[in-house]
Amino acid sequence: MATTIATISISSSDLLSSNLAFTSANPLNKAGLDTGVTSTTGLARTATSYASSGVIDTTVLYRADDYTADKANKIYLKNLSTDATEYYTIYMTGDRAKSTDTDATALIELGRLYSGDWAFFPWNATGGTKETFTCVVGNTWAAGDTVVFDGVTIVAANSTVADIATQIDAAQFPNWITSVSSATVTFVSRQSRADIEIDTSEIVATTAGNGDLTISTTAEGTRSLSDIYIKPSVHTSMTIEHMLFHE
Repeated sequence: MATTIATISISSSDLLSSNLAFTSANPLNKAGLDTGVTSTTGLARTATSYASSGVIDTTVLYRADDYTADKANKIYLKNLSTDATEYYTIYMTGDRAKSTDTDATALIELGRLYSGDWAFFPWNATGGTKETFTCVVGNTWAAGDTVVFDGVTIVAANSTVADIATQIDAAQFPNWITSVSSATVTFVSRQSRADIEIDTSEIVATTAGNGDLTISTTAEGTRSLSDIYIKPSVHTSMTIEHMLFHE
């Protein structure tokens, strides 16, 4: 079992009418347990910079899909800039944003970290639903027939539909993970998203016969509710230090 102690110490001689000084420390334990959190991303630094004429955009720092939901995760962030005017704005997707939004308008601002500022906060990694659909290879195909999807082209090695399904499954799709059973290929999106809806026009089959693909959606995608985003205040290079403790 790992033992990790988080400590915060705050003091001031002139903020209040009397001196302010307190320290709080607590072990980072798993949700509802006295067992220490055992997983971490490790301490990392992410640099951001944009062309002088480009739009400063948000960057995903942590995706909820990649970690355990509804658990005692903690995030540490620190702005390493030495310019007092530079800051990172910290955002999180959330249920107050419109479910159809996928860009910065769908983000809830948590706050800013100016030069040297840091934050340590709990994170409930609530992912969304990954779009899932099945693709059944049917009817009469021939060697050389093609299937085009997600920028990938599959060329049939023979006319057997189960073999063609296996070829589709063996392809590496940028946005999808696949599995195969007989002539049925199941596609699961790599990320939770609400802006994709698969139909037959998106998977193009070109066949010498009447070969076709039957597409059926089995799970509608929804946006994640707690991805963590950062946005720098300037185009020039800035660096944020970060670490995630998770179950």
